[in-house]
Amino acid sequence: MTVHSGTIIEAAKDLLKEFGYFVDSLWHVKDVHFICEQHGLQKISDEEAMQVFMIAKEQFDGEVGISWPQLDQAVRTYVQKKTVLNSVHESDPV
Repeated sequence: MTVHSGTIIEAAKDLLKEFGYFVDSLWHVKDVHFICEQHGLQKISDEEAMQVFMIAKEQFDGEVGISWPQLDQAVRTYVQKKTVLNSVHESDPV
């Protein structure tokens, strides 16, 4: 991240705070990459990491929020889905 992009991100967070949003705890694709690394999983792209966040959002528990364990489960779900889709694609005679 460049200094310029960091400044833009901080300005966006400040603007959201002015409108009542709590944004002090934001997740980043690097967090998903960290989980993959910790579990010895194949590195995924930033776009795939965003799909992990979508899975976490779908599994969102309002009482817990998105936490490390929930994000960990979303990574596992994503990897399982990707594995199934890849195996179906490989076995499909085209």
